[in-house]
Amino acid sequence: MSKSCLATIYLLASFLIFGCQPDDKQQQEDARKTQVSEHETVIKSIAESEASEQVPDLSDGADFESDYPVEIPTGRLPQLARPTMYWLDLTIDPDQDTFTGSVKINVELETTTKHLWIHGKDINAQSVEAKLSSGKSISGTYQEVDPTGVVKLSFNQPLPAGNFNLIISYQAPFNEALEGLYRVNDGGLNYAFTQFEATAARLAFPSFDEPAFKVPFNYTITARTNHKAFTNTPAVTETDLDNGWKRIVYARSKPLPTYLIAFAVGDFDVVEWKAVPVTKVREREIPLRGIATKGKGKKLTYALENTKDILISLEDYFQIPYPYAKLDIVAVPDFNAGAMENVGLITYREQLLLFDDTISLDQKRAYMNVHAHELAHQWFGNLVTPVWWDDIWLNEAFATWMAHVSNNNIYPEQKFRQTLLERSLGAMRQDSLINARQIRQPIASNHDIQSAFDGITYSKGGGVLSMIESFMTPEEFRAGIQHYMKKHEFGTATANDFITAIGEKSTKVPVETIRSAFNSFLEQPGIPYLQVDVSCENEQATVNLTQSRYLPIGSKGSSQQSWEVPACIEYAIDGNQHEYCNVIDSAEYSFELPEAGCPDYVMPNSEGAGYYRFSMSGQNWQNLLKHKDMLSTEDMISVNDSFSAAINAGKLSFLDLIEIAPQIIDSESPRVAMAPTDMLSFAYEKVASSEEEKSVLAQLNRELYLQKLDQLGLVTRKEDSVDEVQMRNALVSFLSQVGQDKNLRHYLTKMATDYTGYQNDNGLHPEKADSNVINTAMVVAVEDLGVPFAEHLLSQLNESNDGTVRGRMLAGLGSVQDAEYAAEVRELILSESLRDNEIYYILMGQMNDPKLQDAMWDWFKENIEGVKSRIPPFGQNRLPVIGSGFCSEEKKKDFVAFFEPIVQELAGAPRPFKQAVESIELCIAKVEHHSESVQQYIKQESEQ
Repeated sequence: MSKSCLATIYLLASFLIFGCQPDDKQQQEDARKTQVSEHETVIKSIAESEASEQVPDLSDGADFESDYPVEIPTGRLPQLARPTMYWLDLTIDPDQDTFTGSVKINVELETTTKHLWIHGKDINAQSVEAKLSSGKSISGTYQEVDPTGVVKLSFNQPLPAGNFNLIISYQAPFNEALEGLYRVNDGGLNYAFTQFEATAARLAFPSFDEPAFKVPFNYTITARTNHKAFTNTPAVTETDLDNGWKRIVYARSKPLPTYLIAFAVGDFDVVEWKAVPVTKVREREIPLRGIATKGKGKKLTYALENTKDILISLEDYFQIPYPYAKLDIVAVPDFNAGAMENVGLITYREQLLLFDDTISLDQKRAYMNVHAHELAHQWFGNLVTPVWWDDIWLNEAFATWMAHVSNNNIYPEQKFRQTLLERSLGAMRQDSLINARQIRQPIASNHDIQSAFDGITYSKGGGVLSMIESFMTPEEFRAGIQHYMKKHEFGTATANDFITAIGEKSTKVPVETIRSAFNSFLEQPGIPYLQVDVSCENEQATVNLTQSRYLPIGSKGSSQQSWEVPACIEYAIDGNQHEYCNVIDSAEYSFELPEAGCPDYVMPNSEGAGYYRFSMSGQNWQNLLKHKDMLSTEDMISVNDSFSAAINAGKLSFLDLIEIAPQIIDSESPRVAMAPTDMLSFAYEKVASSEEEKSVLAQLNRELYLQKLDQLGLVTRKEDSVDEVQMRNALVSFLSQVGQDKNLRHYLTKMATDYTGYQNDNGLHPEKADSNVINTAMVVAVEDLGVPFAEHLLSQLNESNDGTVRGRMLAGLGSVQDAEYAAEVRELILSESLRDNEIYYILMGQMNDPKLQDAMWDWFKENIEGVKSRIPPFGQNRLPVIGSGFCSEEKKKDFVAFFEPIVQELAGAPRPFKQAVESIELCIAKVEHHSESVQQYIKQESEQ
């Protein structure tokens, strides 16, 4: 029988089994009970049909020729063997150290071979069998041949080209570092969770663990009777095995790559929520549930009740229904990532989902942003998946961009578009390094994959998408996105496929222009820097642009680099605003303004939409700021960034900043008003060399910002706007730390002691704290009250399993100033009393404190292996980041001496190591350059 006939039979059978939903609930239950046997009947019929096909039988060991590679594939697996379907059968008991499983993979093999390359890591294979379509079986052996989890399957007889079932039974340990299938203890109970992206599915089951291999999965889980078990699809049947165990069979999935498979097993709270209703885009309801560890389900209400609007907004943008059968959101107590977009079973660090009535604005925004990001992935990344990890930006950049765009429509008061712009500008700090990676970075081996998940991929990628969207127009860009999704749904695609698809829907910009501009940003690192000069003679204005690569003070890079920059220049003539847009495709570019007259001002990056910085003469800066009332908030955010970049490039001084700061601080937008605090904090923390100098700079900071806080008031009110709450939060943090305002610090210390019941009842009193600033209050209180209060926080930490509460206690403990007690706190990093994802509060808290930095660095060097044991191998590439805050030649040498011998052992770490060294060198150069200007200011103030 032909494959096409088999596919037709299977599709018809699948429709009969899964496609018809009885109206009566009892009928639904009866259907579920019979579905497994029907499902197995279909599979059996297909297997029998395959067996009747004529396939060459080489099981007698005859000579054969093979094109199958013999060298170990440390990057992509050979494409000559491809999975077409999986059957996973797992037995999971989180109370045990190991789990067992059996995986059957239908493999399509294009050439005869006696071995296969697949993936598996730390798996004890008990049997390996290839069952041919003829019905014959060939046994094999299993050998892990590379530390990244490459496995060689060797067979005692050749496997013929064609289809066969690969069957592996195995046992494996639960992972202890938050990847693969791992255990978490919460409230005295054990749970099993998964994190498979990027290459950790191989820790849970032998597989072709690459995104290109996207096929349907069938699941069966055997679990304890008192446990609940979840995966990507709904349960079809649940059978009590009468021995304390039960067996659950789940519906077959849509085509998926291995990294999107997920499981959760344990004694969970499950909150059945109202289904997401039918819409104009979708004709069926979506079952919605929240899943949390025991006793925490009641805190899922906020997350569940706000899911509908986010999901429907995304559907409306894509004009494609949510592609999967159900939606479960899972709160995980210990999770290395923020969240993971597993199809139908999205996992989140619990602080992002579990809220009480005192939820802060930052928590709400984090939930909105991350939840929308993961839901956007259900289309971009899940429905359409990158072929290989060099295009992971297609997943992450798009989900970053889409989350902010969608949320800006749902929650306009939150101004998420401005947040997206801030994130894009924030990525420029990393992109300023000569060791920055490009968005679409070649991935040659498994070791390179880790480096692809960084701010360049997420935030720069999101910024570049915003630039292309603005240049094409949002309407045509959206049409291109919809075209791309429908063209490749349930399949895989490349960057070229994406760019081609959006270009095909562009009527205003030629597809080759889009492709060329897009690729110039995707395939080279760095930030375009436009020097803008404006001249005007005889009422005719000319704008001259000179393009180079932006480099900060002390950079050893070359500025001789150019892009094809989609740029829009905003200007006003006689009070009337205009805009000129074009692709700046050469190092020097000039154009005349179409309108007659000399411009009142020129804003070189309209709405901040372009991923570039600009520089102008002093007069043009003055003209721009003189007309700041005509500029949008987005314009001003971009202006601030380029102004700060000019300071960091040495083109403007600290005194220039002080002169212009009041005009910037006058803004009602926190994103604008707080921009000068970056350089003000740098001067206070890095340039000032004595307490006396710090005192002068703290006074400056209070003079600049205290009045703004006084106008807002310290107490958050219900009627406060989002901007007002964010402004207050930022002011409280800055003025308490870098302004050292005594009254504010007293207010915060009292808040922290009242909240924690210190020297009273030792109980928590959330109603006595402003949840928006309580973390800052905990830090200040520990600094001012010392060891007794820190000990109090430690006792409360040990009594709580609430991730939000624990985070507040740890924020305080990370700022302990007493050297002896700080040493005790450091040992918590290796203690089971901290969750793996909590160690950074202490590690980075002390590394960022000048008084504690040396001791923490020495401890880190002595305990590097213990620290590594608490970080998944997938995240260990970022360990060198710990030294990026150093700012002296002596510490740079010590940092290099420690990391250089071990950096090659950390997959993906060489680039972060080089970036950390470069960051230290740039900090040294920045201090040296700006010291004279800072000292000049301090001297002037001291003499008054």
